[in-house]
Amino acid sequence: MKKILFVDRDGTLIQEPPVTFQVNSLEEMVLLPGVISALKKFSEAGFSLVMVTNQDGLGTDANPRENYEKINKKFLEIFAGEGIHFEEIFECPHFPEENCECRKPKIGILGSFLKDNRGNIDFENSYMIGDRKSDMEFAENIGVVGILLDENTSWNTIATEILERPRRAIVSRKTKETEIFIDMNLDGSGKYSIDTGLKFFDHMLEQIGKHGNFDLQISCDGDLEIDEHHTIEDVALTLGEVFKKALGDKRGITRYAHAIEKILPMDEALATVSIDISNRPEFIFSAPKMREYVGDFPTELLQHFYQSFCVASGINMHMKLEGKNTHHIVEISFKAFARCLRDGVKVFGTDIVSTKGVL
Repeated sequence: MKKILFVDRDGTLIQEPPVTFQVNSLEEMVLLPGVISALKKFSEAGFSLVMVTNQDGLGTDANPRENYEKINKKFLEIFAGEGIHFEEIFECPHFPEENCECRKPKIGILGSFLKDNRGNIDFENSYMIGDRKSDMEFAENIGVVGILLDENTSWNTIATEILERPRRAIVSRKTKETEIFIDMNLDGSGKYSIDTGLKFFDHMLEQIGKHGNFDLQISCDGDLEIDEHHTIEDVALTLGEVFKKALGDKRGITRYAHAIEKILPMDEALATVSIDISNRPEFIFSAPKMREYVGDFPTELLQHFYQSFCVASGINMHMKLEGKNTHHIVEISFKAFARCLRDGVKVFGTDIVSTKGVL
């Protein structure tokens, strides 16, 4: 799904004259400060750019289309020279009193764009940038976040606010067997709060927050009166879902665990773990025979936990465990798993690490 930056024109991309509120010539065309660097960052971050502009009386003597096209051509050439390209340009040529269906904040200006791209637009991570209240109402009408460009909010602050925000997601999952809430911030500092009703399982999930350096909040109310299976399985599925959601389009991530694999010791136990955040789930697992329980955690569900996580998150993971002490074997698996996730989601650029162009 694509993220879209909907952008107004006059007063947002180019300065709007304070008297006429209309740019009538190339001499009057001045780009707003910071707009080029900001749009370049958005383009590199994978955003599609769409211009949406009200142009009172476009095509009349008061607003000749020839002038409008010349001005567009000029600033679009400047943008293109910096690798900035607009996917679409939508315009309303009517005066307010004409009460048309295409003047912002109405959404008719987009024609069939939303319908044609339904299912392919990431509305949750798309935005509308404009300088008027009508732009903010338009944003609300199409279901994206609106950001007002004014004397207190520059293009630089907008780019920083959107592109440098933490990769965070919240997922709630309720079935007849479990009710789960997970809040995960991949750019956190290792803070965690875990309560699943299974104390040893809580301790293991804490390893993901601590050693992954993620902020992680997990709560689960499960049918433990039956057994532990539903709680462990559903937490794994929900954790995988929230992890995938927080990652977004995976642009710029390392993708593979650092140095391809992680080998971590804990006393006599050893875990060898490799991951590929590829959206092609697979889990290969080997471990020595362990006692039936460690604390209140059934060890037969260790493999199932990771399998469920991989399916929900789209991760390919290989895990080999060695050792004699069951507690050590299970715990080092979670620590190695967390360190792999931490290294795999590190951001080192803006490209998607795949010849396919998507992950």
